[in-house]
Amino acid sequence: MRHPLGGGLKVPKTAELIADWVREYVRQNKLRAGDALPSEVELRDRFAASRPTVREAMRILETKHLVRISRGASGGARYNVPGAAMVAEHTGVYLEAHGATQADFSIARLTIEPSIMGFIADTVAMKDIQRLAASVERQGGLIDDVSRFTQEHEQFYQTLAEICANTTLSMFVLILRELMHAQTELIGNALMYGGEEALRGRRAHVRAKEKLIELLRERDRESAEKWWRRHLKAQLDEVVASGRGDLTVKSPRRGA
Repeated sequence: MRHPLGGGLKVPKTAELIADWVREYVRQNKLRAGDALPSEVELRDRFAASRPTVREAMRILETKHLVRISRGASGGARYNVPGAAMVAEHTGVYLEAHGATQADFSIARLTIEPSIMGFIADTVAMKDIQRLAASVERQGGLIDDVSRFTQEHEQFYQTLAEICANTTLSMFVLILRELMHAQTELIGNALMYGGEEALRGRRAHVRAKEKLIELLRERDRESAEKWWRRHLKAQLDEVVASGRGDLTVKSPRRGA
């Protein structure tokens, strides 16, 4: 049986077309978070669409976290920039639902992070390396304060994302940061409060970052990648040896 040409193609609904137009409007006009979007009346006139159709388009954009609807006299649709926490939450839900383990997550980090460190070694400005160094110095002074030590570890990754000159890689760093935060909540007591052995581990962690900073300052991409791979491999070995490798990944909670 022959099918008409294009018979397998999905014809977009009017609401989807309006949503796509709004996204292109945002891009062309370089809108910032909080900027007003075309009003419901403008969209109805432009597309000869009904009120329910325009509102469906706004709901489509709301589900993608691209629009925030405000009520009241000064309300309306405003552009919203999705945050990494939202992406990480959905990523975590996927990993958790598919039974990804702590070992699985650690192997992914071992595969991804060294290349990111190498890219940063090639592209980062010296003033931004100093920002990383300051974070590591603060973390070194918090060895005995587990909670603040962990917060500064997460700040290190936040700074990495901010100084990374590639938007896609920066997003990966932020997703990893959020996922790591959730795993610390899951296994943090065993990992961080485990007496003298855990204390030695925190000191070794700071030394690893100090060495990374040295290699970034030297613009030594190859050595930076090798060093961070060695550091993450040691972490993976510790997770597996401790029996935590089989624990299922925990999804981040947005706003947690």
